[in-house]
Amino acid sequence: MNTTPENSSRKATAALESLLLDAENPRFGGIGNSRRDQSEVLEHIVDTFGVDDLLSSLSVNGYFEAEPLVVRETDQGLVVAEGNRRLAACLMLAGDFRARRVEEKSEKYRTEWESHGSPSIDPLPVIIFTGEDSKRELLSYLGVRHISSSRSWDSFAKAAWVADVVEQHQLPVRDIATMIGDQHGTIQRLLQGYYVVKQLSESGDFRPTDSLRSGRGSVTDYPFSWVYTVLGYEATRRYLGLTGTAAEPNPIPPDNSGRGGVLMRAMFGDKRQARNPSVRDSRQLGLLASMLVNPEKLTMLEQGKSVDEIESATQKIEDKLRHGIEQVREILRELISRMDEVEVERSLAQSVLPNAEMASKLSTSLVKKIRIASIESAPDADSKE
Repeated sequence: MNTTPENSSRKATAALESLLLDAENPRFGGIGNSRRDQSEVLEHIVDTFGVDDLLSSLSVNGYFEAEPLVVRETDQGLVVAEGNRRLAACLMLAGDFRARRVEEKSEKYRTEWESHGSPSIDPLPVIIFTGEDSKRELLSYLGVRHISSSRSWDSFAKAAWVADVVEQHQLPVRDIATMIGDQHGTIQRLLQGYYVVKQLSESGDFRPTDSLRSGRGSVTDYPFSWVYTVLGYEATRRYLGLTGTAAEPNPIPPDNSGRGGVLMRAMFGDKRQARNPSVRDSRQLGLLASMLVNPEKLTMLEQGKSVDEIESATQKIEDKLRHGIEQVREILRELISRMDEVEVERSLAQSVLPNAEMASKLSTSLVKKIRIASIESAPDADSKE
């Protein structure tokens, strides 16, 4: 390995065999991830993020010297902090043993690479960060590049990175926010969501793999963005007992962890309990939050009801009557109009006639009840005049 004069960070070239994929990269898995084997990390990169675009370019052009990998020097070796996809693609073309799990995909591009004269992919240009003095510099580089830039990580990766920086490097969240130019409290919100999920996962109140709603990016079991979004509602915070805005580990009081489970099941469902989510999409998160602090609606949520079912069941009678009757009237008008335009086959008419007759009976019964109510209220109205 050839280097320039030693500094906290320095340019160099490094052999492929000396470079390690970063098993702790926040993009490479969810909370509690135990992926450590290099071949498993490489397979995860290929399956989750894809490297076909890089393989195509590398097989024809080789590695561009202008795009050095960013690495940190550790006791285990040179760990790639920026450029893991590029390293994975190079390892696949070179036939490195770490790419054995994706040999079939590697072979196709390796043949292409060899047909172009095996353009150089080893050694690779790198920028090495080493020593205590370089930690802040590297953290600042990654933070600006992946949290506040156009090439940013997804929300979970950002939160996991910040949590690691806070816990491993003893940097206050406010310093990290200043370092990367966060002026809107984004880091605090992401980090609190991360800690909530981590706490509920460790307590057993939430198992990400049981989610019926998939996520994207670093964590595919559930949509992490929903977590920090719903935590932004005051009703949610009151329900969980969250106090203040500071993001710290185990933010939910221990006695309330079960409530956290209720919230997660309402958002994501639960495979083990055969329990569907209570919300159709993220636009209903505000409505869900408001139900958490309404005892009647909360009970129905705990029973697995959807927010639509709960809204319908608890709607005021005056609203239900007005809206319901108008909806029925519009549907009947549309059906009658359609039958005037299109001839209905005898078999179809016979099949729907029983339900039509039942609807007619129900309509007659409803009219009778409304008529009685209108008559009974008349004396009260007269007495007020």
